[in-house]
This record gives sequence, structure tokens and C-alpha cells, in this order.
Amino acid sequence: MKNCCASLLLVFALLAGPAGRATTFYQSAPSTNSAFQGLVDQAQAGDVVVLRAGSHYVNTPIRLPAGKDGIIIRGESGAVVRKSPNSYNAAAFEITGNGNTIDLLELDGGNLPEAGIIIYSQHNTVSNSLVHNCGSATALGAGILLDGGHTVCAFNTVIGCKVYYNYMVGVSQYAHSDGTVRDNQIYENGAEGLTVDIRSHNNLIANNYIHLNNTGDRGVGGVGTDDANGNRFDGNTIDFTHFRSGLTFQNNIGGCDGVSVTNNHINNNDGYGILERFVQYADTHMTFANNELLNNKLGGQAIMYADRTTLGTAPPATAGALALYPNPAREAVTLDLGAAPVVAEVAVHDLRGRLVRQQTVRGTGAVALDQVRTLPNGAYLVTITTPTAVVTRKLVVAH
Repeated sequence: MKNCCASLLLVFALLAGPAGRATTFYQSAPSTNSAFQGLVDQAQAGDVVVLRAGSHYVNTPIRLPAGKDGIIIRGESGAVVRKSPNSYNAAAFEITGNGNTIDLLELDGGNLPEAGIIIYSQHNTVSNSLVHNCGSATALGAGILLDGGHTVCAFNTVIGCKVYYNYMVGVSQYAHSDGTVRDNQIYENGAEGLTVDIRSHNNLIANNYIHLNNTGDRGVGGVGTDDANGNRFDGNTIDFTHFRSGLTFQNNIGGCDGVSVTNNHINNNDGYGILERFVQYADTHMTFANNELLNNKLGGQAIMYADRTTLGTAPPATAGALALYPNPAREAVTLDLGAAPVVAEVAVHDLRGRLVRQQTVRGTGAVALDQVRTLPNGAYLVTITTPTAVVTRKLVVAH
């Protein structure tokens, strides 16, 4: 009986095994649209399409339509997808299926119209790829566009990529939510390096190097966001943005709510480090903490109202403003920002000069310093920096 059961299991494994195996398809170079698309059309979930080293020319999009799910397109070292002139403006890849991956691929847009990769769907990944020279003045284009304007676009990931020299944005998000953009190098794009726009909610933007963007002065900054809630910007470097600020809350369509901006290095930008434009809409429930904002030409952080840039024209702090109380402090510590709206960087050093707390606050009047109230007992020097004043106060904490 035991041998009979074993034989039956072996027969079942032999019958079931081949049907469950993934197939790898190989496309030699040079190739054209029809051969490449033909392999994609044959592929089923779990299959891999490998592009051999060399050039693969596309003049209409390689499409993964709805229902074409779980396909991996991967490039060997030296494989380059090259856009060639087409009869209409189109991307190199259009993905409407779910759970697909583009990995280890170089895409050269040839400075031709439209985006390099457009994703309209969910749970797709672009990883370890180079995307450059997409878009033109004839028809603007981003390197990678996550577009939920007419579909549900969510849970997509862009990771470990280099996205550069594109006519407009490097990585652009429009109504894309719950996604991840991390560990990328996004540089020297004609507009923003990255956008998180218009109903793009709850995304993680982390550990990206966003460098020297807005070369053509076509965008609002190194990173631009508008009408997008719950996003987290953490651990990014945003620097040397041409003409504009490092991170700009544009607020033309709507304000942002519940956005967290923490642990970023936002330095050496032509505008502010962080600019919030309260032209039609304001941001609410925001968190700014532990950001480095150095050598930005217009200042560290600002709110721009319809009729003025508050921090550029606010009156200088007086002796009575920027006061800390109670002092000595037992529990809560409050900073008086004064009557004019202001954003202030608060740095707390111990008496040996070591930085122990850092916080960004904004508004008017009394503001609680949450980072300070947890300090151990002792004396500290609290430096409060605004665009119009730098004030140092001694604070004694005695719980």
C-alpha cells in the first residue's frame, strides 16, 4: 500500500510539475516591436522575458494590457530599449495589467515625445533600471509616470533606478496612492525630479538622491506636491535644484493634509529648502522634523501667501518674541513665535555643544516644543532660527 501511494504521488508530481513552471523567453538583439511584443503576448503569469545585450527598438508601446499580470521583463547587461520615431506620441511601455515587473533595463527615450514607462494599474515594480531622454518640447514626457487619472493606480514601486535627462519630470505621480519610491537616483531632469500630485495619497518617498533638477525651469522645484495627503518624505537628499525650491507644496489644486517630512537633507537649492504656497489652499496637520536645510538661497523654510512671502517680509524678532517658557521647565515647554506668521528651526544643544533635539515649528503665538519636553534634567542652549532672526535662549529642565 505504501509503494502504491508513493507511485501515485510521483505520477501526480510529473503531471503537475511542468504546468506550474515558469517559462523564460529570450529576445536577441537587435529587435523590433513585433518580436518583443510577440514574446510579451505569449507570456503568462510568472514568465520572464529576457532582452539580450544590444538594442531593442520600439516605435509603438510595448503593452501589458489588463489581464496580463505577473510578467517580468528583464534586461541582460548591455540591453537597451530605444524609442524610435513613431507615427503618434506614445510611451515605450504601457502597463495596465497588475503585478508586473521591469527590472535591470535601460530605456533611452531618444528625446522623443511622451513618457518612457506609463503604469495605469496596481502592484507593479520598476527596479534597478535606467530611464533617460524621454519627452520633448513637441509632447512633454516624464521618465516614469504612475497615472491614476482614469484607473485605480496604487501600490506600485519604483526602486533602485536612475532616472535622468528627461524633458519634464523624472518620476511623476498623478492619482497614485499607497506606493513606494525609494533608493533611486533622480537627477538633471528638465522639470521636477519627482512629483506627488492630485490625489496621490499615502506614498512613501524614501532615501532618494534628487539632484540638480529643474534644469529647464519647467517645474516648481526639485520635488513638487499638490492636493496629496498622508505622504511620507523620509531620508531623501534634495539638492542643487535650479531656479526653485527643494520641496514645494504647490497647493494650486488643493492643500496637503497629514504629510510627514523628516530626516531629509534639503540643501543648496536656488529657492527655499521647503516652500509651502498658501495661495488658494493651506496645508494641515503637517510634520516637519530633523530636516537639514543648509545654504538654500532664499532660506530654509517658508510659507508663501497670495499677497506676500511671509518669511521673506516678516518683521525682525524683538526681544520679547521667541521666548521660551516656563523656564525652568518641569513638563511642557512653549515657544512664543510672536504675532507674525513664521517658520522656525529649533535646535537644542547641551552645554558641550552636542545637538540633542531638533524641530521645525510654524504659526503665530504659543507653540509647544514636543522635542524639548522629554529632555533629561539639566541646562541647554536652544537656538531658534527664522529668516529674519537667530536667537539663542538658555533653558533649564527640572522635572
